Amino acid sequence: MGISKFMILLIVSTILFLLVEKDYLVKNIQKKENPTVSFFDSTMYEITEKGIEQIVKSKQADVYKHREKLQDATIIVKAKNDGYATNIGSSKTMIKIADKVFLTEDVHLQLASGFNIKTQQLNYNMKTKIANNSVPFLVTRDQDTFEGSHLFVNSITERITAEKTKFKMKVNNE
Repeated sequence: MGISKFMILLIVSTILFLLVEKDYLVKNIQKKENPTVSFFDSTMYEITEKGIEQIVKSKQADVYKHREKLQDATIIVKAKNDGYATNIGSSKTMIKIADKVFLTEDVHLQLASGFNIKTQQLNYNMKTKIANNSVPFLVTRDQDTFEGSHLFVNSITERITAEKTKFKMKVNNE
């Protein structure tokens, strides 16, 4: 009698196991992607009919099919289309996908308006000239400083917004 109950329980549990939908874990095997071209201690100029639009310097530049990875890199970009003012961005690692640049490790962004931004991570869109991040940052301009997190910078309109900011401003009483 005990064996028949055990067999019925075993059959019912097997049927339930087969009918219950299960999530299958599929291993995502990534192939190591090798760069199509690598440059060492390189300088790249983007020249148009109007002149030099941007300069990119790096210790190592690896060009892949859909992205570029730069080590110890600096990008100099025209701030406005009709002038000579430039925005300069540098970091230990840059990944460029289309017009978007992702900067990490010791990021420094110097805007033509005089703002100097230091942070550990920054996303920069080269078409819209907008930079943003969600980590702490420090901005200096002349003798004024402010720090915070969640930075948004529009380098064309010179609009800067952030969260959790702390200001230190020097006031002249003249």
